[in-house]
Amino acid sequence: MMVDILGKWREFKLMWDCLEEMKQLPGIISIVTLSKVIRTLSKAGRWSDVEAFRNMERFGLSKDSEVMNIVMDALVKEKCVEKAHEVFLEFKDTIQPNAFTFNILIHGWCKARKFDKACLVMGNMEKDGFHPDIVSYTSFVEAYCKEKDFRRVEVMLDEMQKKGCPPNTMTYTIVMLALGKAKEMAKALEVYEKARQEGCLLDSSVYSALIFILNKSGRFKDAQAIFVEMSKQDVTTNVLAYNTMISAACMHSQEEEEALGLLIEMEKKLCKPNLKTYAPLLKMCCLRKRMKVLNYLLNDMFRKDISPDAGTFTLLANALSKAGKLEHACSFLEEMALKGMVPMDNTIRLLLEKLEEKGMKRAKQQIGDLNLHANFA
Repeated sequence: MMVDILGKWREFKLMWDCLEEMKQLPGIISIVTLSKVIRTLSKAGRWSDVEAFRNMERFGLSKDSEVMNIVMDALVKEKCVEKAHEVFLEFKDTIQPNAFTFNILIHGWCKARKFDKACLVMGNMEKDGFHPDIVSYTSFVEAYCKEKDFRRVEVMLDEMQKKGCPPNTMTYTIVMLALGKAKEMAKALEVYEKARQEGCLLDSSVYSALIFILNKSGRFKDAQAIFVEMSKQDVTTNVLAYNTMISAACMHSQEEEEALGLLIEMEKKLCKPNLKTYAPLLKMCCLRKRMKVLNYLLNDMFRKDISPDAGTFTLLANALSKAGKLEHACSFLEEMALKGMVPMDNTIRLLLEKLEEKGMKRAKQQIGDLNLHANFA
């Protein structure tokens, strides 16, 4: 839609002009339109424009809890929970908040690590006649996990049980992954066993977390067994599961064929890969100087309409520089620049150092010019 495109181009005046024209046609401006506009404005820090939606009736939309939640949610997603809270305070007497309204604020304050304010919102939620639900509690659990405060995680999980709102699959998956990343493997496996005993639905996210944890603890064969077990338990091996397993296989030098075999298996099972599928495979090929396989993977991405992003180009340039494949590293940085992406300073610095070591003066000059152009773009 034109409004979406103009917002992405940061042509805000044209975007408003477009909205003004759209309002001449009754019903054409929807809540979906509103949501996209607010997200765009929030991302750009255009608070005065966001505030203009106080007069949203002029666009044929009434101010109700659904619209208020869209505004607040957009602000929270752009890390502006304070602004979202201001919207809530302004409209709470004229627009009846619902459970989703309070959960938006709880999630926002938890993300900002303002736990006292999140607790205060939860208290107000109960005063307004809404019981904190799985979303409310999981916001706290996720934030405590990111803080690696597993004592408070346990306290929150116990409180959920006492309040008659037991943890669900998502809650346990978050805790398992956090413990795994913190190298608390035994505790992570205990959480998995607890989830299983409590009858939680063991879906792809749980199995993927388990595969990640087992591989992280050096138990790749056990991770493979869990991956095979998924099919036996009629759990869909989706792109998340494949990505986790491929990433695990790429970490083991003897499992290169396994990783590539999984990619082929995805195609047979009509499971569409994404950039996260290819990232560990590309890195593996660079580090092992498997240029033919690297070219095959890049062609395969092109065939499947998966375009490398800035992160992918950076990964390729860094890994190829370290592997001594400097011509290839240069070509990827040049392609990145041609696509309008700006290489990171440390990526260019690494390549320039390697080119200097090899005495590749002409290539060094070209990359230096590329860096100069990027800084003035």
